Amino acid sequence: MYTKLRSIQSGTFSTVYKAWSTTHNRYVALKITPKYKTSEANMKNEYDVMKILNSCNPHPNICSMLDFYTDDSYYIMVLEYCECGDLYDFLDIAKSQGSPSSPSLIQIDMQKIIKQLCSAISFAHSLGIAHRDIKSENILLTINGDIKLADWGHAIQSPKSNDFQIGTDNYRAPETFSGRVSNSCFKKNFDRSSAPLYNTYQADYWSLGATIFYLMFGDCLFRVSKSKKVQHLKNFDEFEKDPFAFIYRKYVVPRLSCGYNDEEDLHVSLQHTRQYIWQDLPDIYDVFHLCKIMVDTLLKVSNAKERSMENFINEVDSAWNKDSSMDSCFSYQNKIDLFWEQWSVNTETVPAKFQLKNFEKPCLIQDGK
Repeated sequence: MYTKLRSIQSGTFSTVYKAWSTTHNRYVALKITPKYKTSEANMKNEYDVMKILNSCNPHPNICSMLDFYTDDSYYIMVLEYCECGDLYDFLDIAKSQGSPSSPSLIQIDMQKIIKQLCSAISFAHSLGIAHRDIKSENILLTINGDIKLADWGHAIQSPKSNDFQIGTDNYRAPETFSGRVSNSCFKKNFDRSSAPLYNTYQADYWSLGATIFYLMFGDCLFRVSKSKKVQHLKNFDEFEKDPFAFIYRKYVVPRLSCGYNDEEDLHVSLQHTRQYIWQDLPDIYDVFHLCKIMVDTLLKVSNAKERSMENFINEVDSAWNKDSSMDSCFSYQNKIDLFWEQWSVNTETVPAKFQLKNFEKPCLIQDGK
């Protein structure tokens, strides 16, 4: 019924193979999990989640389960096959073919990726399912440039949870780390039912923001620091104090493609700097403005209730709207001003006689698109 062709990806719990299905007359992905690596309860949860996601009309941006079977040693889940693999590996290939000053020949659309990913997450939430492991490795890319959200093994059918070690550390929301919860909650034999609950949908929103950040810069927003007693995000306090300054210093300025000893050098740098493969992020002004939208709507720290995927997608739509009559807060000049505002407070290395200047830039969306 299935002919295994080659291994696609191998993880902690399972291995995924490309295979040919004579039943479906198409390529499929076989996710094979040894029974000794997972519990029957965990496998049942993933199976139930996939059945719910497939119960109505399958969502075009969610990787569907086509079949499931088991034997004495393995669980085998038959899934849709996506020709271009996951976005993590795809970005590595794209970056190897280009640089910030010389973009890759591989070009895909950031707005399209964002809208499809948000649509998949919204659909799952409407069915009472939180993914809990959103990251570039779990976003598959088809030959047409569409995405499919995959790997629902950590998903939960509840808007609330007190599981504090679920998902991938670099993409997890701060409230899901034990370091931000009383250590008494994690004593040996502690009754987890008395631990505080967090909102799983709002945790997904944070992971969405962290994932988009990775897609833009090819680098995670945070790294995880682990010790015997506590686990937390490195640089998190610096981010929480001033997110825009943190992103500007750590991620934006190092990616300027040349120096800024004079205005001409800086002009060239700003005009040519873009992030490898995103055809609709023409320069660093657009990149930094998208960072602001994420901080304002998804990467909210002190109050997770303020995170809103709906507000995020609305602001993204406005940012990509080329209508000159739109609200001035999304104008191109505003994006330039946002960049220079951060530049003005980080000028220690700029020559004393350097004069700041707002350079004229092309329209965000070209007329031909």
